[in-house]
Amino acid sequence: MIFACLTLSFNQGVYLTEAIESIISQNELFDYLIYDPGSKDMSRNIMKKYGSESIKLHFIDGDQGPADGLNKGLEMIHGDIFYYLNADDRLRPGALSFVKQYFLNNPDCDILHGSINLIDREGKTYRKLPAMKFSLRGYALQYSFVYQQATFIRKSIIPVNAFNVGNKVSWDGELVVDLALEGASVHQTQMVLGDFRIYPTSITGSGRLSELAKIEHRRISKKILGRNAYVWEKILGFIIRKVRAFKRRTFPNLLLLNR
Repeated sequence: MIFACLTLSFNQGVYLTEAIESIISQNELFDYLIYDPGSKDMSRNIMKKYGSESIKLHFIDGDQGPADGLNKGLEMIHGDIFYYLNADDRLRPGALSFVKQYFLNNPDCDILHGSINLIDREGKTYRKLPAMKFSLRGYALQYSFVYQQATFIRKSIIPVNAFNVGNKVSWDGELVVDLALEGASVHQTQMVLGDFRIYPTSITGSGRLSELAKIEHRRISKKILGRNAYVWEKILGFIIRKVRAFKRRTFPNLLLLNR
C-alpha cells in the first residue's frame, strides 16, 4: 500500500520543515508532493533540500487558492491512500503504519478519520480533540466533523477536480461530504493521527474567515438536506454540539482509550 501525500505551503517556511519531516520520517512507502503557489519567504529554499524520486516539488506563481492547489497536486501523485497536510501542521509518528493496517483490515473503509492534538506556535500540545462519529446529518447541523490533519481517503474514489475551488474556507470538509453523498464509507478511530497548529495569524486562530465559513456551511448543509435547515433542527444541532463538546472536554482520556 502506497500513500499519496501532499503538502501545500504558502509563506509557511517557519513551520515547513516540521511538516515535511513528519511525513518522510514515517516508515511506509509514499509518493509525496510539496506544492508552493508563490511563497516570498524561505519556503522554496527549504523545499529544494528535499527533492528526490519519491518527493516531488512543484513551484508556480499563483493559483485560485488551496482547493485549486489540491486539485492540481492530486494529478501529480500516485498511490492507494490520499493524505494532505498543511505546511503548519504535522502528521503524528507512526500514523501511516496505523492507517495502512486499518485499511488492510477494513476493506470496506473509504475514508478514515481520527483524533488530533491542538498545538501552539511552538509546537507544544495543549489539548486533544477526540474524533467524532461522522454523519451527513450531523455535518449539516454542525455536530459532526472530521479533522483534516487526521483524514485519509482511498485515492480511487476521488474524482478529478474533487475540491471545490469556489470554497475558500472549508474545501476539505466539503470533499468528505461530497464523497459521503456518493456512498463512501466513513470510518472513525480515536487514535491521534495529526497535530493541528493554531496561532494568532492562522486562519482558525485569527477568525478572519468566520463569516465566510458560516456562508459556506449553510450552502453545504442545503446540499445535504436538500433544503435549508429548519429552526428546530438548528437548535437541536446546537444542543448536541454543546453536549458533545462538554463530554470531550470533561472525559477526553476515556474517549481516547477506544483506539
